[in-house]
Amino acid sequence: MKKIMLHICKPLTIISAILLCVLLYSQTNAHAADVKGIWCSYVDYEDMGLYNKSESEFTANADTLFKRIKLYGFNTVYFQVRPYNDAIYPSKIFKWCTYLAPSKPDYDPLSILIDKAHKYNLSFHPWINPYRVTTEKILNPAKASTINHIVAGVKEIIENYDVDGIHFDDYFYPSKKKGMPYNKVSISKRKTNVNKMVKSVYKAIKDHNPELIFGISPSGNVEYAESIGCDLKAWTTSDDYIDYIIPQLYWSDYYITGNGKTEYYTETLDEWTDLVDGMKDIYIGLALYKSGLKSDVDKGWRKSNHNITNQISLLNNYACDGYVMFSYRYIFTPDGKKEFANYMKYVSGLKLKKPVITIKKKKTYNLNKAILVKKKYSSYLTYSSDNKRIATVSSKGTIKAIKSGNVWITIKGIAGSKIKCKVKVR
Repeated sequence: MKKIMLHICKPLTIISAILLCVLLYSQTNAHAADVKGIWCSYVDYEDMGLYNKSESEFTANADTLFKRIKLYGFNTVYFQVRPYNDAIYPSKIFKWCTYLAPSKPDYDPLSILIDKAHKYNLSFHPWINPYRVTTEKILNPAKASTINHIVAGVKEIIENYDVDGIHFDDYFYPSKKKGMPYNKVSISKRKTNVNKMVKSVYKAIKDHNPELIFGISPSGNVEYAESIGCDLKAWTTSDDYIDYIIPQLYWSDYYITGNGKTEYYTETLDEWTDLVDGMKDIYIGLALYKSGLKSDVDKGWRKSNHNITNQISLLNNYACDGYVMFSYRYIFTPDGKKEFANYMKYVSGLKLKKPVITIKKKKTYNLNKAILVKKKYSSYLTYSSDNKRIATVSSKGTIKAIKSGNVWITIKGIAGSKIKCKVKVR
């Protein structure tokens, strides 16, 4: 496990020891999930209330969207603006993206999205599929015209919009399946061609504004990512390609292989942090979309709805700079709600100071004295008793003991998060 560790090789003076502890503390906290991101995919447009709306409706719904994202503890949004060689903004290069509306509206959706995201102090990064034209077709990465086309598209965004960076996902060369048109292109050549594009994009961004950041989210399987053209070593060791990387570690720690159960998320987390080795910022891509997944191979998603929270806790022990969840719509699916509720319990700090409370008959007790929760989430708390004949609880959290017995009080917080308190009436 690649953790930040302290090695003391010789005796230190008291002052030196104090300084070293301060330095270690600052280094450790610098890697405590600084980026808390969410991917907003083109398949999320309708769930976000953005599909085929008037300007006023789009603006109101975008405001609600980013207000909620902020409330849910995120600080960074990777918003898909170019899914298939198209655009959700007025472009001189790309056709209109019909996934947002059947025809181009008389307003600029991207401008509104950026404005509303920044209103809630969210970092906004347009997410682009650089090569993909259709599900089956890509722009030829070997052609100079392809690089020019991609760079021109990036420049169109950064020169016209107040974005915080540019983001690419994991669609590069197609996988080497029988009959694919790029089968004969070697891995080495794939990397060379993709590197030319990535390097050109990075240069264009930094020439325009060195403060803008550029990053890529490759497949979490290193061997597969390399096979489709990701030169991970070059990207992470050079200053000419990316500022950050988001490997998609979309597995649980209950993964079945020929040798039995393996902690596959932990293993790949270890592999990636060793590979990056602090040379670039690394955020971990998390598979919220797999919540409740029925799989004979990756059984952890069905066995538990604490996967995301456990994975965040684990990555905080590594030299990771954040995490990003895929994707927004899965916050609201039946299984996603359960997983996300536990995440929000973690984010809001919702817990009990003491799990069991004893009250005398006909007495009252303010349950909030026993609850720990971040202040901004306290107004979302609701309370219920599973036996009102023994004790009731008010909307403000005041328990009223009626007769002897035991009762469970459920405290629900934001986004489905909840805890239970046992109350003994004596």
